[in-house]
Amino acid sequence: WPMFDRLWAVIQETGLPITFHISTGRDPRAARKDGGAVINYVAHALAPTVEPVACMCASGVFERFPQLRFAGIECGIGWLAWALEAMDEAYKKHHMWAFPKLKLLPSEYFRLHGAASFQEDQVGLDLAIKYNLVDNILWANDYPHHEGSWPHSAQAIERTMGDLTDAQRARILGFNAVRLFKFNAPA
Repeated sequence: WPMFDRLWAVIQETGLPITFHISTGRDPRAARKDGGAVINYVAHALAPTVEPVACMCASGVFERFPQLRFAGIECGIGWLAWALEAMDEAYKKHHMWAFPKLKLLPSEYFRLHGAASFQEDQVGLDLAIKYNLVDNILWANDYPHHEGSWPHSAQAIERTMGDLTDAQRARILGFNAVRLFKFNAPA
């Protein structure tokens, strides 16, 4: 990853986050026969999201570029708590092979520098609440894609976030994005 340090420096200088879409670096249409649509979405679009997250959080890039931020977009959040725990477990249990030696655990780098967006992901939302990841998740309606919630976004929000506090909803529905993308917004 040090070979990308010039890139990280320029991105950090802009103050904008790196965003990557589901299936980053992969062909999301690999399965072409029976079950292909489901296999492609789960195995070739959603699952590969873990790789760039792990690369960012375990590579030491945030120690060299502490203002760098990133977000996985349209990738859901149900995998997030598991991935953070798995990264920490690997870092601790495989410490003799884990390089570079980090000042923080990989999950802590995600909490400080990372985010992920979701449409309707009740399991992921429940886990995000349980594992205190509310500040790291962003709601999206995926307009204009057919799998998105538009034009029924208000109903989707109520369906998935009806039990959340107003403060949690405000962070997920807007304030987290304002902070991540440095939008000008009223306080």
